[in-house]
Amino acid sequence: MSLHKAGTLVIASVLASACADANAQSSYTLYGSIDESMGYVNNTKGGHAVMMGPIAVPDQFGFKGSEDLGGGTSAIFRLENGYFSNTGSFATAGVLFSRMAWIGLSNERYGSVTMGRQWDLTNEVFTPNANGAVQYNYLAYHPGNIDNAAVTPLSNTIRYASPVWYGMSAHVMYGFADSSTGQGRYFGTDVFYASGPLKLSAVYSDTRNKAYAFNTALGYASFLGQNLAGGSAFRASSTRIAGMAGSWTPNRTWAVHGILNTVRIADAADAAHATTAELGVNWSMTPFNAVVAGGSTTWFNGHAYTTVALSDLYHLSVRTMLYAEATYQHASGGAKAALPSLAPSSTSSQASLRFGVQHYF
Repeated sequence: MSLHKAGTLVIASVLASACADANAQSSYTLYGSIDESMGYVNNTKGGHAVMMGPIAVPDQFGFKGSEDLGGGTSAIFRLENGYFSNTGSFATAGVLFSRMAWIGLSNERYGSVTMGRQWDLTNEVFTPNANGAVQYNYLAYHPGNIDNAAVTPLSNTIRYASPVWYGMSAHVMYGFADSSTGQGRYFGTDVFYASGPLKLSAVYSDTRNKAYAFNTALGYASFLGQNLAGGSAFRASSTRIAGMAGSWTPNRTWAVHGILNTVRIADAADAAHATTAELGVNWSMTPFNAVVAGGSTTWFNGHAYTTVALSDLYHLSVRTMLYAEATYQHASGGAKAALPSLAPSSTSSQASLRFGVQHYF
């Protein structure tokens, strides 16, 4: 054997040994999901449309990992990006890890502290109980995402998560002003309780200088005196959200989930309130097929937006699912119907039919 080959084998052996030692103490995972669907919308900007794109679960890919530091303490991190399967583009232009980018330390006894780009704590309470998430149907979220029930990442945050104590846990998060978006400081806290088939949670958050796309998302030409013509965003000096959510799963066949929250949006001179009530029911017809139905009403700015949705979710495997969804919204008080991610209707009603395939990896 040549000296070169012998040296190569020694180096390879040392590297393999080092990697084995590292893997014994660390865990790293590449994960994600891809979803593609076709759908029909009866009215978007006054006309019907046939559309493609992800709608079940926002397409995403990410990396997560942990390293055992000893004494019950681990270093943890997560990087996650959103993208659109129909175009291949990033969910947020120019942002590589738009959904999450954080690092921290976790201890079995004392909880965890993480820093970076993380989800608003309202997501932890509302999202798992929202029809939009449970039905794998983004259109079933609430108008304009006023209550942050759909995923709402925040930059420059530090978050503490307590360990679970007799079924209870809590989180506190603070966010510094984000110069890239103009969003001001953030404060949020939530609490969770789980006992058998019952899960309950509550949250409060306060965000300064938050931007809302009320023109493009809801069709508003103005809001609280601010001119929104041309697609201008409304900038709220203060947004306060308080609410509760929960689920009850008495057996493998049935589950009920719901949300109740209120939002106060204010600028320097005035304020408006939004209240949302939501309820959904899951019926697992077989271990592979589930029918999920639900509805919500959001009262906001003198209008009421009522959305009902029905989904059939058929699992081909643990990772792959076929789905068919129907979503309908009716707006009252002179408002135009506006299902999330779609352009507003020209009337008070808007309906969508969609079918597609979802895969996790």
